[in-house]
Amino acid sequence: MNAWKQAWWLTRSEMNKDRLQWLWTVIFMIYTGGMGGVMLMGQQQTDFLNPFADAYFLIMVPFQGFLFSRRSFRYIQEDSYTQMLTYYRRLPIPEQTVMWSRLQQSLMAFAYNGIFFYGSLYVVGLHFEGFRWDQYLAFSITWTGYGLLMTGLYIYGEFLHSGKKYLLLSMLFIPFTVVISILIRMTGSHGLQLVIDMSQSWSLLSPIMWIALVVGLAGLWLFSRLTLKKLACRDLS
Repeated sequence: MNAWKQAWWLTRSEMNKDRLQWLWTVIFMIYTGGMGGVMLMGQQQTDFLNPFADAYFLIMVPFQGFLFSRRSFRYIQEDSYTQMLTYYRRLPIPEQTVMWSRLQQSLMAFAYNGIFFYGSLYVVGLHFEGFRWDQYLAFSITWTGYGLLMTGLYIYGEFLHSGKKYLLLSMLFIPFTVVISILIRMTGSHGLQLVIDMSQSWSLLSPIMWIALVVGLAGLWLFSRLTLKKLACRDLS
C-alpha cells in the first residue's frame, strides 16, 4: 500500500469517526458567510468601505480548511493534535502518510465548506452585485487561494506545537490581520472590493484569481514540506 492509499484510508477513518462534525461545520460556515454578507450589505447602504470587512474575510476564510470535530474543539484542554500524532507514531504510521491525509482532509473541507460559506455570502450580500456564475466562481477561487496558503501555516502550528501554543499563535494572527486591513484602507484601496471588481471584470481570467490560486497551492505545499521535515524530529512525549 503506497503512501497515498494509506493516507486515503486514514482520511476516510477520520471523516467517519465523528459524523456530527459535518453538521457543526455547516452551521459555522452558513453563519460566517451570512455575517460576511451583512457586512457587504451594510457597505452598499452607507457607501463606506469598512476596513474591518477585509479583516473579517482574512480571518474567517482559512477556517474553510477545517472540519469542526471533537478533536478540534478539545485541542486546548487535551492537546488533542499532539495525542493524535503520538497515536499514529505508535501504530506506526509514517509522518508522510499523516501529512498526505491532512492535506486530503483540507482540500475536501475547502470543497465542502465553500458551498455553504459562499452560498450564504451570495444570498445575504453579494447577489446585489449582479454576479454571473463564472464571476462568482472567480471570486470564490480567489479567496480559496488565500485560504490554502493560510492552511499551510495552520497545519504548521497544529503539528509542531502544543494546543496552548497553537492557540496563542492563532490569536496573534487576529491583531496582525486588523492592522494589515487598516493599512490597506489608508492607501485608499479595499481588498474585498478589489476582488469583487476583478472577478466581475475578468471572470475566470482574473489575474488576481490565478495569482492567489498558484501562491496558495505553492504555499500549502511548501509549508507542508517544512512541517513534515520538522515533525520527524518533534518530541511527542
